[in-house]
Amino acid sequence: MKLLCCDTSNRTCCAGAYEDGRELAYEISFEKKTHSETFMPLVERVLNEAKLKPSDIDAYAVTTGPGSFTGIRIGLSAVKGMALATRRRVIPVSSLKALAMSVENVAADPSDTIIVPCFDARNDRIFAAAIDDETGNCLIPDGAYFNQDFTDRLSKLPGASEKQIIVVGDGADVVGKALFFTHRVNYAPGAVILPKGIMSASIGVEPVDGAAIKATYCAVSRAERYQGGA
Repeated sequence: MKLLCCDTSNRTCCAGAYEDGRELAYEISFEKKTHSETFMPLVERVLNEAKLKPSDIDAYAVTTGPGSFTGIRIGLSAVKGMALATRRRVIPVSSLKALAMSVENVAADPSDTIIVPCFDARNDRIFAAAIDDETGNCLIPDGAYFNQDFTDRLSKLPGASEKQIIVVGDGADVVGKALFFTHRVNYAPGAVILPKGIMSASIGVEPVDGAAIKATYCAVSRAERYQGGA
């Protein structure tokens, strides 16, 4: 199966083409331009490098959030358009799971490791989850958390203080301010979502019709907060 993996959910954007799990081509953009400017040209370059046409793609995998509200909408709109035009299905992928799967654990045995993918949601809040590195099971579900609330939950996980914890993503520095134990904790704030992480996170997820794909914001937008207070 030929899969096009896409992400625009946070500060970077990326796309990668895979055939039965084998990487054909990928690109990640760190440009400061908006994803609406960079994403579709990036996809075109990836397809050209992989020597594929949009009609060759069997399915799309796209991150649905959490993350930047605007970024998520850009990616979902683009993928919906491509999927509907080619009559292909779409695999919704958690941005946090994709981030966790983008990281290679070289610090400890996976059976002894908890991966904490997190994005800075500002005002001492984070989008975060906790994942068992060996099984991929979710120990703390995707959500928008106040930092102290999340680190309290993380600290209470069975054996957390003895396990290796790897905190990845641009929310790592925020988590580090509140996590009361520091031994066996590694921080990788520069980690970003890679196409291979999206591909890995898509395994076992049921594809849906392109029109049915929905964002997973895990929080309300600023406009919605203002509306609620009106």
